[in-house]
Amino acid sequence: MPLGGMQPPGGMQPGMPPGPGMGMGGAPARQQMARIDPAQIPRPVVNQSQEVQVFETRVNGCHINPPSSSTRFVVRDRGSASPRLLRASLNTVPATNDMLGNSGMQLALAVQPLALPDPDDDPVLVVDLAELGPVRCGRCKAYMNPYMRWADGGKTFVCNFCNASNPCPDSYFNYLGPDGRRRDTYERAELSCGTYEVVATKEYFARPAMPVIHVFLIDVGHAAVASGAAAATCQCIEQVLDSLQGGDNTLVGLVTFDSSVHFYNVSKGQAQPQMLVMPDTQDVYAPMPSQLLAKLTECREQLAELLASIPTMFAATAGPECCAAAAIEACVELLKPTGGKLHAFVSSLPNSGMKALKMRDSSSSMAEKEKQMGLLPQDLTYLTLAAQAAEYQICIDLFLLAQSYVDVATLATLSHTTGGSMYHYLPFNPMMDQDQLLNDLKWNVSRPQGLEAILRVRCSGGLDVEHYLGSFYKPPNSPTDVYLPAIDCDKAFIAKLNITEKLNPSNEVYLQSALLYTSPDGGRRVRISTLALPVSDQMGAVFKGADLDSQLANITRQV
Repeated sequence: MPLGGMQPPGGMQPGMPPGPGMGMGGAPARQQMARIDPAQIPRPVVNQSQEVQVFETRVNGCHINPPSSSTRFVVRDRGSASPRLLRASLNTVPATNDMLGNSGMQLALAVQPLALPDPDDDPVLVVDLAELGPVRCGRCKAYMNPYMRWADGGKTFVCNFCNASNPCPDSYFNYLGPDGRRRDTYERAELSCGTYEVVATKEYFARPAMPVIHVFLIDVGHAAVASGAAAATCQCIEQVLDSLQGGDNTLVGLVTFDSSVHFYNVSKGQAQPQMLVMPDTQDVYAPMPSQLLAKLTECREQLAELLASIPTMFAATAGPECCAAAAIEACVELLKPTGGKLHAFVSSLPNSGMKALKMRDSSSSMAEKEKQMGLLPQDLTYLTLAAQAAEYQICIDLFLLAQSYVDVATLATLSHTTGGSMYHYLPFNPMMDQDQLLNDLKWNVSRPQGLEAILRVRCSGGLDVEHYLGSFYKPPNSPTDVYLPAIDCDKAFIAKLNITEKLNPSNEVYLQSALLYTSPDGGRRVRISTLALPVSDQMGAVFKGADLDSQLANITRQV
């Protein structure tokens, strides 16, 4: 205790320095410099309650930051797209590019056009305008959406993307109400919903709609037979035949390979399947392509019997040769006239025939940069084959049922470029992995999906799409479109955005994704999703609108 029993000023203990905000002798300290407000730092919002959150995409005409993707929520479409379909990395867009750079964050749009909805979400409505087809801006080709402005009593509409004035088609005309909106706004999905589908007209068909076609390519080499992968594959394919989409027009084909390629003719009217062998794996071709694809409804029993007999037929296969690459190219030749999906089951490194691969050196004495080269394809001709397949609307799914190294980095280019999926089971054990293989294959063929798809993201003035990230084909002569031989509910893409000019904080910016695709029932449709975002010149508002989920999705795609 100090002399006289007195306490130090401010209740301090002897020998302690003045605390924050206190000067010597307890006087208030000089005002400290302003620091970052923790409330402005973006952080994931955790929903502590077990109740399902109802999320309205707009409230009182304003954009609402979406809930975390890990939160259970139900979407109510109020004019902006569901965050399951479109999710921006910044829900408040910086007014200038310098401001975006100073924030240290990127402006991007995560697009998952066919994302699975919650059962209680507002449904995506289908609009059929008959011969009129989709209503679009004549200048920038943006599709009709709730943010188009109507003028001249409903005779013209002003595009919210490029501000061009367009005449309203006579068959689409309707009078305006006192609020300047069309009287049928809430009767038309394209005028009131952030996402809708419109039936495409003949102008959107480059050729007749392709049927649903599945070709199953099975590895029957020594490694596949010995490990049980061949038998497991045949059993799984037989069990998913009834799950194939497309109805009575679904076509299927079956091909096997070891050191050569074997095609099977299971068309109607044959007592038993006919096997055609292609021994030359350096110059591949598809014999009688028109007879190697048969309607599933006509060959279902015969195909099941063939699948049951394949493991026995190749039980005596010997030798380590595997011509998987040659077999995949032969199947691409088979599908060129029609397009379709190729499901390739590979159990060994392709070490014979064209595009044969070699084991890579993975010794510990290698330099770090040399080890990183193992993440890149060792043979660029695989990328050429994948681009050729994508040009003919062929999607390649890979199922790697290997016991050792199969060079995933090289084989993955086939799925990555054609919009397919890759499944890797290493080491494959039928006792442990067959159920997973069956589940993966069944979901692959039965999930919501489309064929012959083209995707484009449009931006309003002041924004521009720099590039796309994801699994797709980008033709060199089409800088703005993404081509997808197949697309499904699990496929997502990133559109990296640039700010090209100063934005007005009092206005919103608009983003729109348009997916033209063929549904499994043969219909050609366009799924249109539009998102309106506010603009701000305040850094605090930009940080509050940062979306952690899409930021991470964007960053990880760049790795």
